[in-house]
Amino acid sequence: MSNLDAPVNNTPYSDEELDHFKDLLKNKKRETRQEIETLKERLEDLTSNQKDKQSGAAHHQGDIASGEDEREKFLIMIEKKKKTMAEIKAALDRIELGTYGVCESTGEKIQKERLEAIPHARFSIEAKK
Repeated sequence: MSNLDAPVNNTPYSDEELDHFKDLLKNKKRETRQEIETLKERLEDLTSNQKDKQSGAAHHQGDIASGEDEREKFLIMIEKKKKTMAEIKAALDRIELGTYGVCESTGEKIQKERLEAIPHARFSIEAKK
């Protein structure tokens, strides 16, 4: 490992605290992955139900539009969950790099309470305001 690849270790948290946050993040990652799968299954069910209805006799524009609205909502929720997944992975990387718990805007410590609530937080409460 070159000096450029060495962890920075600017984290304000102890190894025990980092292990705790790593566990929180891994649990959140698992939950988020399951939520994405559930949303995809529901979207697939909705899509197959729409195809069944469309193969019927008459199509009402309101029904078709309503189905498209539902489909769009699922797609938006899936994208939000994917974004959360990417943020969780980035937080796990910050733990490995030694920069976890440091606000990306101010360089100050992110409050432990904030990280307990949102373990993938990148900014302190002050910076978010």
